Amino acid sequence: MKLKGKTALVTGAASGLGRAIALAFAREGARVGVNDLNEEAAGATVSEIARHGGQAQAFVADVSSSEAVRRMFAAFLDTFDGIDILVNNAGIKAGYRYNQGRTTADLTDDEWRRMMGVHLDGTFYCTREALHAMLKQRSGRIINIGSISGMQGFIGLDGTADYCAAKGGIIAFTKAVAVEVARHGVLVNCIAPGYILLPTMTVAPEFRSHITASIPLGRFGEAADVAQTAVFLACDDSAYFVGQVLSPNGGYVT
Repeated sequence: MKLKGKTALVTGAASGLGRAIALAFAREGARVGVNDLNEEAAGATVSEIARHGGQAQAFVADVSSSEAVRRMFAAFLDTFDGIDILVNNAGIKAGYRYNQGRTTADLTDDEWRRMMGVHLDGTFYCTREALHAMLKQRSGRIINIGSISGMQGFIGLDGTADYCAAKGGIIAFTKAVAVEVARHGVLVNCIAPGYILLPTMTVAPEFRSHITASIPLGRFGEAADVAQTAVFLACDDSAYFVGQVLSPNGGYVT
């Protein structure tokens, strides 16, 4: 087990990529904190981990609130007596405005701030709290979830500029923090997934066909492609990775 004896906190872990990462960590022996706003769904992830013999606990908090994040970390540290791994995964989906025919010109102040609050502020707030513990113990891993949209715009999905900006900010934040804390034993890296097909997603057949034709591997990615990348960055196998952006995208972005 690559993460035996480690403690990990995964934000936005009630569903999607966060859930897949939490389950993968637990399979590798980590004790996992499952953060989400949805208490029932977070509890379902915890139950799934326990069903397979793992140890986990739910922590309900809105990561866009610095006070809520402080309370969550206090509870996590009290429960697990330390933190070895943080995965900043919590986010808001992109593309819903495209289905409504809305573009960047239609973005409201509240929509912009909410997108930045969850993605960028949340990543900062959680990283800051994790660093308070990791710098003292001179060890730790922080894995931020970016996106290929932070490396280029979403082609064919208008109205996603706020999402792209937030993910691009996460990538830049990763690189800056990584070089700051590496000498203290804390490794910070980023995963920037491409098009990943999740059970909760509804993808129009014509859009899926168009994107699939543009992916050299000829398929959308799966949650496991991202989860195993997270396991790699969380374990000793990645001991020489600092400020890197690993992008499981099937060749869509090179």
